[in-house]
Amino acid sequence: MRLLPRAMIRATTRASPCRWLAAWLLAPLLAGTAAAQPQPQPLTLASDPAFIAKAALGAERGTLVVGTLRNGKPAYGAAYNPEPPSPPRPIEPNSAEQPMFEIGSVTKVFTGLLLAQAVERGDLKLDDTVGKLLAGKVQGLSPAVASVTLRQLVTHTGCMPVMADGVSGGAPLAEQFRSFDKPMFWAALTRIKLTAAAPPCEGAYSNFGMALLGQLLAEHYGTSWGELVRARITEPLGMNDTVITLGDKASRMAPAFAGDRRQPLFDMQAYAPASALRSTAADMMTFSRAIIAGAGGPLGPAAARMLTPLARYEGAEIGYAVMVRGPEGGRRTYWHAGLTEGYRTLWLIAPDTNEAIVVLGSNARAPLQPVMLAIGKSRYPVPTAEVPLDPQRLDDYKGEFRISKAKALSFTVRGAKLLVRETGRGYNALTPTGADRFAVVGIGAQFVFRRDAANAVVAVSLTQGGSQLDARREGAAAAVPLQQ
Repeated sequence: MRLLPRAMIRATTRASPCRWLAAWLLAPLLAGTAAAQPQPQPLTLASDPAFIAKAALGAERGTLVVGTLRNGKPAYGAAYNPEPPSPPRPIEPNSAEQPMFEIGSVTKVFTGLLLAQAVERGDLKLDDTVGKLLAGKVQGLSPAVASVTLRQLVTHTGCMPVMADGVSGGAPLAEQFRSFDKPMFWAALTRIKLTAAAPPCEGAYSNFGMALLGQLLAEHYGTSWGELVRARITEPLGMNDTVITLGDKASRMAPAFAGDRRQPLFDMQAYAPASALRSTAADMMTFSRAIIAGAGGPLGPAAARMLTPLARYEGAEIGYAVMVRGPEGGRRTYWHAGLTEGYRTLWLIAPDTNEAIVVLGSNARAPLQPVMLAIGKSRYPVPTAEVPLDPQRLDDYKGEFRISKAKALSFTVRGAKLLVRETGRGYNALTPTGADRFAVVGIGAQFVFRRDAANAVVAVSLTQGGSQLDARREGAAAAVPLQQ
């Protein structure tokens, strides 16, 4: 759960192909309010896909296609900048009529599904380890690396770094994505330094870990990861335009941009299980329908298994590489986002309402965040009506509340208003909505403070988009008299 991930900041400024995992969750909270500006009309999963497309492309160059699923029927809309000389034809369901895009880290969902299929078939177990699966194949693994399990790899809890050899972003990250073949990848595995002494760790996103998972699956079945995807997912579902190698489909790729700059296609080898797939909105709608259909659909029980939460992740949960939002037994949302040097992607399904959305943009800076925030607000509304509050009580909440070693929420009072900021960001004003409750109305975020037996504020919970962050107050809080 991040207010604005560092990886996203790098990608915004340099089109680095780092992961883009900022859900609607808190993303613009402390990075200013531009992303939270009100839309001309409410934006939900039921909105016209052409309207969503225009919001998601904004003023950036390129092509953006949105596919939605509602009442069992897919619909498509597109935005173009610049607009073509003549009005474009409506986007038809036939995938041969649709432009293609790199889907970036949404590829990880396919890797997660392959693992779900393997576990469902009894071929592998979630607790199988890297050392067991590479016995006799890769020499020199450290005991800690050898102990990492498939469960930990698919949930980003295996203490794996973002990339190999200390790379975390910028040009070195892009170069590693492009250049690493399998021999280089296995050699890097013997050098990997885990982020802790031994797994499991708190969830921390790892491209290397997900690529490792995909390569372990390929080794287990004696084939390539790409062939597994084709044989077990895309061919059975008729997803003919979801590929790694473009061949004669190359002309259908929407021209890629990062801002106003043209970008090359992002080819990779060993990192393919983390980010290599290209697809269309129509194919991704086919995929969405198959997952929503669950055990009774074309993918069988593995589709339901893929959505099963396996670990806590950034204030919520994660299944088989699928981000899970919402309460157990309640309204749940499953999603993943993707970013390459020239494309930005969102895939999201809501099985409770049989809805889905895929957003495919050919600009790495396409402003998809407002779309995610709006969907989160519509699915997980929080109270926003202002409740009068004695300004003198605001001092109860002043101070720093620690989320993690690297992140805290700081509250201060200015002009009879309570303000909040994340470490290293600017302040945003909060609206009082009840006893010890405040909201950032524009993005549907709620802060609920907790008190101890002496009536001192000692903690705060931040909820948004079906997720929750908890933070403890730094230092001792003064007891305050109960209000009469």
